[in-house]
Amino acid sequence: MRERITETAKYFFICTVLINAAMYICGMAFAPEQRFGYELLVYPIIYGFLACIPVFVMFTSKELTIKQTIIREAVQLILIIAIIEVIVFGGQIAGAEFIGARIAVGLAVVAIFFVAALIRYKLDSKTARQMTDQLKAFQESVEME
Repeated sequence: MRERITETAKYFFICTVLINAAMYICGMAFAPEQRFGYELLVYPIIYGFLACIPVFVMFTSKELTIKQTIIREAVQLILIIAIIEVIVFGGQIAGAEFIGARIAVGLAVVAIFFVAALIRYKLDSKTARQMTDQLKAFQESVEME
């Protein structure tokens, strides 16, 4: 359970930062004249939390095959896109005035998902390398005794 919470928290913070960047880019592209108050600062936190729900729910400590991992990641991505689209656009049915914004939000979610996965991979690789180095050092110290 602790590992699940740690992984979800890591994903939350990565997503929140990336969501801020995406909101800035999309905002400058679709409504550069619009100005907001401080209440806008809470939205990336809410979106980051919502993006973590599928990740938290679908987390498993069981070792997955590559195919299972790809399927799980695809389902998570679809759920995240659906959640964010519903929250951002509410019950509004796709109309001509929203189609560009919906596509931009969908693409932003996909980009954030892949960048977050890349960052998690890099962090996990670094941790694995450190653990391997520590294990080698330990084995060498045991062999010397």
